[in-house]
Amino acid sequence: MLSMILVAWLVIGISSPKNSRDDANVVFKVEQGSSIDSIAARLASEGLITNKSLFAVYAKFGPSRGNLRPGSYLLSPSMSLARIADLLGSGAISTEKVTFQEGLTIEEMARKWAKSGLGDAQAFIKASKPPNSYTQAFLAYRSNKDSLEGYLFPATYDILLSSTPQEQISSMLDSFAAQVIPKLSPDIANSTKLNDLITLASIVEKEANTLEDRKLVASVFYNRLKIGMKLESDVTVNYATGKTQTLPADLKIDSPYNTYRVSGLPLGPICNPGLESIMATANPAVSEYLFFLADENGKGVFAKTYEEHQQNIERYLN
Repeated sequence: MLSMILVAWLVIGISSPKNSRDDANVVFKVEQGSSIDSIAARLASEGLITNKSLFAVYAKFGPSRGNLRPGSYLLSPSMSLARIADLLGSGAISTEKVTFQEGLTIEEMARKWAKSGLGDAQAFIKASKPPNSYTQAFLAYRSNKDSLEGYLFPATYDILLSSTPQEQISSMLDSFAAQVIPKLSPDIANSTKLNDLITLASIVEKEANTLEDRKLVASVFYNRLKIGMKLESDVTVNYATGKTQTLPADLKIDSPYNTYRVSGLPLGPICNPGLESIMATANPAVSEYLFFLADENGKGVFAKTYEEHQQNIERYLN
């Protein structure tokens, strides 16, 4: 009789959650080398289990056979003790799939990081600024040494819930090294020409929507640079002001990103461009265009002269 009572107590203990109505998720990290007893104590202190001893017994003699694997797990008080122990023994660590779209700034990436529940936006921004320990060789060619803007490769990442901003940024820099650098000629990839390319590609990313337009927009800017004409790009001004629309007064601001005032390229990239924009800028169309605008559908309309450009404005924007 006593043995039956004991078995029933064990079954109820391992199968009953601490709080079946509390389904709040908790990120629980198992460190390498952690003992089962220390894991049990932490689970209890974080309100995930009730009985530390019972957890330790089940973890040692249940399906996991004492092998609780390192990693971050998404747990809840609504999970049973057995479910938690089995999960920690499975190695099914929790990740969050996050897509950082082409053209996002670091600040916008930081907000996405926070919105995905991975951490604080300001911590992400801080991790992108000096002093930092990122050692990727291409970073040496940046003109703006205070920013990693332009080099955080936009893609979809499976991010461990325990990842730090530093780890994620390092992963994005590694992706840039793997996805971008091998596709560029050595004279660009291994010189300050890389900074010029990524800076211009970041402007192209914001100014055009299709591969064809990106190549043509890149040609416009190269043509302007060649004759010493200012780039006069609203999107660089918007980067300086933090706005999405450019007002006439904004064109007069004193900023190294105001290409209505500064000659040549701005101080550095204004966003993190995608591979298509980078390659379109590396391989621009051949044209004599010096002006462009986007029609109501976002399609580029190009002109060789200012007079033609004014006619296009009348036709497409008025």
